[in-house]
Amino acid sequence: NKAHNATTMSLNDARMDAANRDARLGRKTFPEEKKIHDIVQKAASTKCDPIIKAFVDCSKANNLMVVFNCRKQNYDMNVCMAAETTEEKYEEVRQRRQAEMRAEKEAEIAAQKAAEKAAEKKKNSWW
Repeated sequence: NKAHNATTMSLNDARMDAANRDARLGRKTFPEEKKIHDIVQKAASTKCDPIIKAFVDCSKANNLMVVFNCRKQNYDMNVCMAAETTEEKYEEVRQRRQAEMRAEKEAEIAAQKAAEKAAEKKKNSWW
């Protein structure tokens, strides 16, 4: 019955349903997730660059027959990219980004406190 409710749920109710939230909200909604995705994809592309180039060269040489003649290169490229874009890699980058953002925020707070202290000292020196 619960599955039936999920399929007959109005769009507004579906937006409010916490169980569907993660599926609905992805990289497009969260800019930080988009950045993480871009970092992981760039690292994977860099690591798989020779394999990707082999597929590109094969596809340039074979034009319309690329689907048939470049299967091995395409398979190798997909295997490499899949190995380099695992959830563990995303989590590793996510942890690193959170640490960087935390350090930036702490530095920002320290700078703000120093500026407030300097302003207070300047204000007190007038009196």
